[in-house]
Amino acid sequence: MKNLLILSTLCLLGTAHAQYRILAPSTAGGGYDTLAHNIATTLDRTKLVPGSTVYNVPGEGGVVGLRGFTANQKGKTNQLVVFGLTTIASMQLSKDSPVSLKDLTPVARLVNDYEVLVVSNSSPYRSLADLIAAYKGNPGLRFGGASVGSAGHLFTGDVLRAGGGNIRTLKWIPSSGNLQGIKALMNGELDVVSSSYGVAEPEIKAGRVRALALSAPEAVAGINVPTAVSQGVDAELVNWRGIFAPAGLNNEAKSKLNSTISRMALSGEWRSLLFAEKQNSFFQPGTPFTVFLTREEARVQGLLRELGLMN
Repeated sequence: MKNLLILSTLCLLGTAHAQYRILAPSTAGGGYDTLAHNIATTLDRTKLVPGSTVYNVPGEGGVVGLRGFTANQKGKTNQLVVFGLTTIASMQLSKDSPVSLKDLTPVARLVNDYEVLVVSNSSPYRSLADLIAAYKGNPGLRFGGASVGSAGHLFTGDVLRAGGGNIRTLKWIPSSGNLQGIKALMNGELDVVSSSYGVAEPEIKAGRVRALALSAPEAVAGINVPTAVSQGVDAELVNWRGIFAPAGLNNEAKSKLNSTISRMALSGEWRSLLFAEKQNSFFQPGTPFTVFLTREEARVQGLLRELGLMN
C-alpha cells in the first residue's frame, strides 16, 4: 500500500507543470519587466503554475537577453521570454550575433500598450503643436527614451514626420529603458521623452512631467492625455508585447504551454492586473500571432528606413 501511495504521488508530480523561469530582457521597472511579473503573478494566483520566477538581462533593446536565451534554452519547456515591438526593431538593427524569430516559438500576443510623449513640467512646450514647431526650428532638440529603434523612437519619428518635420535629423539619445529615459528628462539631460504610458503614468499624475500626446488611435478610458490624432497629427502606434518559448519544443510541449497561457490570459486575475496598469489585454494565440509577426517585421523595417537607421 505504501509503495502504491508513493507511486501515485510521483505520477501526480510528473503531470504537474514545472515552474517557469521568465526572462524580461530589460531593466527592472520597465514594460517587459512588468509584463513578466504580471504573468508570474497570474500563474500563481490561478494556481496554473505556482512559483514561477522572473529574471532580467537588459541591453540593446532586448537583444542581449535574447542572445543568451536562444543559445542556452533551446528545447527547454520551462523557459519563457517576453518582448514586443521594440525588440523586433532591435533585432533588425543588431549587427553583432543577430537573433532571429526563427530561434523562438511564438506563444501569444498578450497586451497592447501605448506610447506617450512627455516633457518636463518646466518645459516651454505645452502642446504637440508647440513641440513640432520647435523641432522644425531646432532639429537639435534632445529626444530620448529606450533604445534606438524602440517603440518610443518609432512613434517620435512618426509624429515629427506627420507634422512636416525632417525625421532624418531627429536626435535620439537612448537609455537602458523607459524609466531611465524619464529620469534623464527630469535631470535635464533630455528635452522630450517617449515612454510606454504605464511607466510614465506615476510621473504624469504627480505633475513631475507634462504629457503632450498619446499614441493610441482614439481616446483611452482612464488616460487623460490627448492622442496625437485628436490634435491633427496623423501618427499612432500600438506598443504590443507577447510571450515566447525557445525553439525546439515538441508538439506535446507546445500544446501544453499554449493551453496554460490561454487559460491565464482569459482569467479574471489577468484582466484585473492589466486594468490597474491602463494596459489593454489583447490575446492572440500562437498561429495568428506568428502571422502577425511576419507582417510586423516588414512594417518595422519600413519605419526604420524612414528614420535612416536601415538601408
